[in-house]
Amino acid sequence: MIKFLTRPVVALALAVTVSMGMSAARADTAPAQAPDVALKTTTDQIRGMIKDHYAEYRADQPKFYQAVNDVVVPRFDVPGIAKLVLGANYRTATPDQRTRFATAFKDMLVHSYANAMLDNYKSATINWMPPRLAPNATDAAVNTSLTRDNGQSYAIGFRVHVVDGDWKIYDITVENVSLVLNFRTQLNSEIKRTSLDDVISRMQNGQFKSDSSNNSQQKAN
Repeated sequence: MIKFLTRPVVALALAVTVSMGMSAARADTAPAQAPDVALKTTTDQIRGMIKDHYAEYRADQPKFYQAVNDVVVPRFDVPGIAKLVLGANYRTATPDQRTRFATAFKDMLVHSYANAMLDNYKSATINWMPPRLAPNATDAAVNTSLTRDNGQSYAIGFRVHVVDGDWKIYDITVENVSLVLNFRTQLNSEIKRTSLDDVISRMQNGQFKSDSSNNSQQKAN
């Protein structure tokens, strides 16, 4: 059985990382900046923005969506994530379908978790664990321990690789449960039941809700 992730925890995980870009080309050399430093820098940026503009973002949701899109989205390898989520369906998808799916999936994440990010941005402390990297490594795992103000702790991990000279996230795990695997199971089931174009259309229209978002309504406190 797939273990689904609650919205506040996933939102915190996204706030820890904070960036999901539309790059696709892999680079051959590692950046000078360590991956954990890159993620922490962007984390501090988004949390600072929310702190400074909390009331404004709360009153103007589209403005916060845009802020998340501008700051959070560029640290993620969206095409790479879309390819992993689609799995076997990626091979039969047209280039246009792949692009539309990547954009719709990114927008779905922003819209699903933005409000939870606002609610939870300052409710946790983050302990960053330096990754063990081989010389010139272009793929790494960055592990953190996130403790909420209610005392609950979560092991959150980020799989990153180098894209266009920078570290980009291609998967997040919460307590060893993969976000990519969760979405692959949900979305591919829907694609099999209907079609890829139908799923993309529903995502674009805000009609597709991930199981992890739905379950969070009951589990979150």
